[in-house]
Amino acid sequence: MRISRGFSLVELMVVVAIIGVLLAVGLPTFQTWLRSVQVRNAAESLVNGLQFARMEALRRNERVSFWMVSSASAKLVDDTCLRSANGASWVVSRDNPASACGVDFSETVTPRIIQKKAAGEGALNVSVGAVDLGGTASSCITFNGFGRIETACADAAASVPLARVVFASSQADANVRSLEIRVSAGGLIRMCDPAVTVTSDPRFC
Repeated sequence: MRISRGFSLVELMVVVAIIGVLLAVGLPTFQTWLRSVQVRNAAESLVNGLQFARMEALRRNERVSFWMVSSASAKLVDDTCLRSANGASWVVSRDNPASACGVDFSETVTPRIIQKKAAGEGALNVSVGAVDLGGTASSCITFNGFGRIETACADAAASVPLARVVFASSQADANVRSLEIRVSAGGLIRMCDPAVTVTSDPRFC
């Protein structure tokens, strides 16, 4: 009769020790990778929002705006939203959506929202900062029916449009690369890596 034999306490402790070493070595790398993914997700989300706003302006042949906003909850764009140059959430609409981001998509109800997305959808723990061509904080951009950038946003204050958005991890990690979005005067939108120094590299800012 064959007697089955389990693991000894020593064998189990050796396995646990090996797993502990592997986690200690791999966890920091995994955390860096995860933070980098969050930065890229945030940047790609805003790129998609900007491109969508421009395409809608072209399709409708009228002014359409992109607004950066922050809400009480990063996972929901609701009526607590405020326009913010540091907001990773965004709204595409024809009117200023501040304090009205919870309105359903509509062609007639102000702020006439066309699309919106919350920062919490894959982009938590990311710091964002948008500025205009002069380096002053900005949270909006308006495209006309030709897909070009208006000299002022479609708000009562006629805000100066954003031209550059910087994304970085809000966690202390020197190995996470920052990313930027650059918007040209002609309406060209591109994402780039400020760490790249070779001018022929397509990632160069």
